[in-house]
Amino acid sequence: MLKKCITTTALILALCACTSETESDLVKTQGIWAGFELVSDGNRTRVNAELNAGDANGSNIVLSDSDSLQAVVNSTAIVLTKDTDFLDVDYQAYINATDDNQQFDIKFKRDDGINANSSVELPLNFIILTPSNNQNFDINSPLTVQLDGTDPNSTSQVELSSSCTNNNNETLLQSTLFALNTSRLEINLQSLDMFSSSQVDQGKTCDLTISVKRDRFGSISGEYANQSYIKSQQSRAIKNMTLTF
Repeated sequence: MLKKCITTTALILALCACTSETESDLVKTQGIWAGFELVSDGNRTRVNAELNAGDANGSNIVLSDSDSLQAVVNSTAIVLTKDTDFLDVDYQAYINATDDNQQFDIKFKRDDGINANSSVELPLNFIILTPSNNQNFDINSPLTVQLDGTDPNSTSQVELSSSCTNNNNETLLQSTLFALNTSRLEINLQSLDMFSSSQVDQGKTCDLTISVKRDRFGSISGEYANQSYIKSQQSRAIKNMTLTF
C-alpha cells in the first residue's frame, strides 16, 4: 500500500524547464529510448509514444519528416501525431478499439530502413459494480470495490484519492494504492492514515474517487535502447463520492 499526500496551498512548486530536442534522423534506433503506453477507458484507446535520446532522461526525440510512428489495429494503420506540453514532447493517437486482448502494433518506420516493431494486447475489459458515483460513506463503514471479473494475465490495482480540508482551511489531496488480486477489495476507511491524520478537519466532508487500473506489458522491439517498454491499460473510475466523519 502506497500513500501520497499534497497540500495544494501550503507549497507551490515553481517549475522551470528547458526541454531539449533532437531530430530523429540524427540518432540511430539503438540510441533511442522508447516508452509506449496505451490506455483504454472502454470507449476508446489513447496511444502515447515518448522517444528520448539514450535513455528515459535524454532529450526529446522529434520525428524528422522521413520518420514516422504508426499504430496498427485490425490491419488499419493510424499515424501518431506530435503533442507538446509544458515539459515534454510525445506522439499520440486516439483509436476506437477496446476489445478484450485487442492487439496493437506500434511501428517505427525509418528512412534508413532500420524499423522497429512492438506489440501489446489490451487487458480484459471490466465494470466496477460497487461503489457508485455520488455515493456517500461514513468513516466507520467499509468501502467495497467489486469488479465483474478478473484478468489473470494482467496486474490490477486500486487507487483511493481524496480531497479533504485541513485545519488551516486549505485543500488536502491524498491517495493510497492497493494491490487487487481478486475481483473484490474491502477498504477499512477508519484505519487509513490519510483520514486519521491530525491535518484533516473532520468537521468537514471529503470528496473521494476510486480508480481501478489493469496493466499488461507487451513485446518491445530489440532495436530500441535498453529499458524501453510497451504497456497497455484498462482504466475505470468512480467519482464524486463523499466521506463523512
